[in-house]
Amino acid sequence: MENKGRTINIPKLEISDQERAENKLTPESLDAGVRLLREAGLVVIESVLPPDWIAELDVAMETVLSNEDNGHEGEHPMLQMPFMDPRIIDNPFAMPILKAAMGEKVYAYLPYGCNSTRPGNEIQWIHRDSGQLFPELPFPLPVSTIVVNIPLVDFTVENGATEVWPGSHLIVDDAAVRNSPYNVCEPERAANYPSFQLEMPAGSVVVRDMRCWHRAMPNRTKNTVRHMLALVYFRRFHHAPDAPGIFRARIPKEIWNNMSEEAQEVYRFQTHD
Repeated sequence: MENKGRTINIPKLEISDQERAENKLTPESLDAGVRLLREAGLVVIESVLPPDWIAELDVAMETVLSNEDNGHEGEHPMLQMPFMDPRIIDNPFAMPILKAAMGEKVYAYLPYGCNSTRPGNEIQWIHRDSGQLFPELPFPLPVSTIVVNIPLVDFTVENGATEVWPGSHLIVDDAAVRNSPYNVCEPERAANYPSFQLEMPAGSVVVRDMRCWHRAMPNRTKNTVRHMLALVYFRRFHHAPDAPGIFRARIPKEIWNNMSEEAQEVYRFQTHD
């Protein structure tokens, strides 16, 4: 079913050349970014990472994914450079926004993920990556899980830019939906709300409330693989040290020692040498 409210602006945070050069948001920009995240459920800061470096990262990511079937010998490749670059794991534009939204004691796990859409991929179901914290309540609570996305190629309608429903993080689901895997939303319901495809240049940064409805869209190109890094951050109370299957990879000593104190604080629950 076609969406009734297709035309809608992407919630972008416009920053100055000085902010880009200094890799630092002004207090005014930070406030605006947090407000967009709170009200729209996401905020996009376009073209803040060097294009040449992003292109190299895209090639490296494709190499890692192409070799996945062979398993990993030695250290996990995503725990090595260039994937552990501070511009990724300690992004100077994303971190202030998500810390302002969830508190200074946010944390995350490594390795982070990568969402890829290859030519011929089909449309995905509409879903949330995270449900409401207390889903039985008739109102939403403040954000407690945030994903930071970094596109490694230009995101276009043709190559399957993600479709997002802004404001959907504030929608409370009924019992049937919240008890389903990934809180799947039926297309008929989503058609009552506006959405957009997240078109943006490579090297942009997206900070998104994980409760937002979204879906991967078909990649209609012949040879463009659409890679997007995905780093998930949690509000402090989410930590479950004994939960099975949660990011148990060990960070190599030389990588850990080169991480900033701020990054070490964020990944403090991660095993490291």
